[in-house]
Amino acid sequence: MRYDFIPVAECEMCGSYRHKVLGIRLNRQQGKKPRDVVGIAVGIKQCLDCELIFSDPRPKPSDISDHYGIPPEHYWVTPSAWEISDTYFAQEIAEAKQLLGFHPGMKALDIGAGMGKGMISLQRAGFDVWGIEPSEPFRSNAIERMGIPIDRLQLAGVEDAVFPTATFDFITFGAVLEHIQEPGRAIQRAMGWLKPGGVIHAEVPSSKWLISKIANMFFSARGVNYVSNLSPMHSPFHLYEFGLPSFQKHAERVGYDIAQHRYQVCTIYHVPRVFHPLLRFYMNKTQTGMQLTVWLRRRC
Repeated sequence: MRYDFIPVAECEMCGSYRHKVLGIRLNRQQGKKPRDVVGIAVGIKQCLDCELIFSDPRPKPSDISDHYGIPPEHYWVTPSAWEISDTYFAQEIAEAKQLLGFHPGMKALDIGAGMGKGMISLQRAGFDVWGIEPSEPFRSNAIERMGIPIDRLQLAGVEDAVFPTATFDFITFGAVLEHIQEPGRAIQRAMGWLKPGGVIHAEVPSSKWLISKIANMFFSARGVNYVSNLSPMHSPFHLYEFGLPSFQKHAERVGYDIAQHRYQVCTIYHVPRVFHPLLRFYMNKTQTGMQLTVWLRRRC
């Protein structure tokens, strides 16, 4: 895999130049003894003004297919992975309808549509749906295996997709922004496709995640400067972790409102199961779960 390494001067979300160094991250799984692992490392920093965590320099693959060109069957090997239950994306759709004052035929855009499951769920819920997907294997499977109309799913990233201004009522970035080189600019571009009063949904890794902090304390206690945050050069290729202030500061720059947000614990990794109930309680209480979900409304 070949990369360009892009120096980072200002925070992608808030524009701040005030950052602190958290440590370094390898281009492969580090394990408990990262000093014994051979690899290339990049610095991991956190913005002091909006809590965004990012790598500096930021690795950019020479071809996006180096990260996302793997056939979907390599990710989802069981037949059930291709099935769409009645509950798939149901909570998010219900929230979108409530925020929009929904009526049938409202237009929705799924950014990073993957296999097309979200598009199908949105269509079943009464939306008129489009999507974009930068991975050719994923787009092909969505069309050929899932039945997504070819003219409804662009082979494109948010950076080069083309839609008329003020087209959509609802846009979703489900587990996408952390993979995009410039997420702040991606949100700004998507806002241009949104109708006034429309909403954007985004699910992102939280920079407050307790398990990462525990893992970093473990590394620090062993006298090494490695951290567990991000995975910019290995699966799942996360380039960013976000704080709620990341969106609050970005909203001030771009001009939108945060309609609502929530933190979710999600799956607990790398910790014995006996501690899960206590950790789950604590993360719910302190809002330090793995995932942050935000709803962004374009101002009228």
